[in-house]
Amino acid sequence: MYSQQSVEDGFNLIEARRYNEAITLFNAIVVKDSSNLKALNGLAKACNGAGDLPRAIQIYELSLDKDPSQSDIWVAYGNLFYNKGNNKKAAKGYRQAIKYDSTHVRGLNNLAMVLKDLGNYDEAETHFLEAIYFDSTYSLAMRNLGDIYLKQHKTEKAILWLEKATSADPKSLYGLYWLGRAHVQNNNIQQGIQYFLEVLAKKPDLPQVNHDLGKAYFANRNYKKALEHVQYALKRNSSMIPYYITLSHIYDHMQQEKKAFAALRDALTIDRSVAEIYIERGNIHKNAGRFEDALKEFNIAVLIKPELWLSHYKSGVALYYLTRLNEAENALLKAKELHPKSGSTYHFLGMVSLAKDNNNAAEDWLLKAAELEGTSADIWFHLGEAQMRSEQWNNAEKSLLKSYDFNSYNEETLYSLGQVYKKLGKLDRSLEYLYKFKEITEFEKNNKILSTKIRLHPSDITLRLELATLYEDQERVDQAVMILRQAAYLGSIEAENKLKTLLVKNRP
Repeated sequence: MYSQQSVEDGFNLIEARRYNEAITLFNAIVVKDSSNLKALNGLAKACNGAGDLPRAIQIYELSLDKDPSQSDIWVAYGNLFYNKGNNKKAAKGYRQAIKYDSTHVRGLNNLAMVLKDLGNYDEAETHFLEAIYFDSTYSLAMRNLGDIYLKQHKTEKAILWLEKATSADPKSLYGLYWLGRAHVQNNNIQQGIQYFLEVLAKKPDLPQVNHDLGKAYFANRNYKKALEHVQYALKRNSSMIPYYITLSHIYDHMQQEKKAFAALRDALTIDRSVAEIYIERGNIHKNAGRFEDALKEFNIAVLIKPELWLSHYKSGVALYYLTRLNEAENALLKAKELHPKSGSTYHFLGMVSLAKDNNNAAEDWLLKAAELEGTSADIWFHLGEAQMRSEQWNNAEKSLLKSYDFNSYNEETLYSLGQVYKKLGKLDRSLEYLYKFKEITEFEKNNKILSTKIRLHPSDITLRLELATLYEDQERVDQAVMILRQAAYLGSIEAENKLKTLLVKNRP
């Protein structure tokens, strides 16, 4: 008869990854004593380790038939299916675990993970909170709860729970990484960067962290470090399409169109069926004013992934600029159907209605857009325009002033405010905004000329220095800093010196 020590020997063999020896030992035990559940479960675990998944499942089922109250084994059984991507059967195993033990924290956490993967965030949140209630030190459940809030853009809650997760397990690199992502999502870019750097100090080769760090540096317009980390991420994992898209986006923002397209061509050599690649190619054409070329790319994305709302939205935008208004409206309505919470879609539906002289529909669409994205200067401007057309002068004034609050340099908003105040009989205010309009119009003309030249000659540092000076003369420090950083990346010592002076001069 085999002893308890023999069973422990079998688990030691599993620990040492000597799975076939463990299988031989456990087989011998269960042949002699089929009621030995510990040996039976050990056999299943050894079979799983050896890659014999069907036999592992069969043996776990045999064990659970003998004693269905084994919550730990239900979790192990569910894990087999979860790792295979069979969420339905995995969830069944985890539900059985908590049926027999409602305080089983791993069962609660794992069930919630399946629900999170399936997008059932409300039920997942409930089970994660239950797991944490029964084990207040369970950092994994806290981290997963934070990730749910991240996915729902509930960033303050995400930060709260991810901070708790990292306090409970300070060594968790995942916790620090997700906390960094939460801070970036909450627009605390510098704080997010610090968490990413903390992770990389311990494990510098992680491609995803390098990629996200690069994106964070890009958000701060630190082009040199942004490109350095995204390119390193690609070096570590050259098969990740999102990394190429990020690289392309950075180059396009710097008006280095050839490099932007080159990054996307590299992505296409890996997989030609990724809709997001064509969307990014379309964006480059759109930013350069080539709307027909942009539309072709966006339509390819629609064909590849018709369930992706962004493809239809982008097609609708391109069609709007091509004045193909009925087609634009149809594409935007499809985008709205697929993703009814996008303020940008309602915004362009409002613009299409304005172009069709349907002012009532335009106002309705734009009010909905403002409800969803209330900090968009463009949405408030177009709402003001719709209200001007229907002679709602007081409402137009309120909408246009909100647009001005978010962007005081929009020449269309300034002109429209001048006209509204003229209608309201406030001539001094009308002249004030019309004077600003004249000043900004001259600036925009020069800005457009320089920006076009830069797109044609992206390595010309002198042009970027001129553009930075143009912004600085307008006291638009953020934009001047951005352009100077681009010039500094291209190797301009003059830009570096001007950048230092400008930052010191405007230090709070």
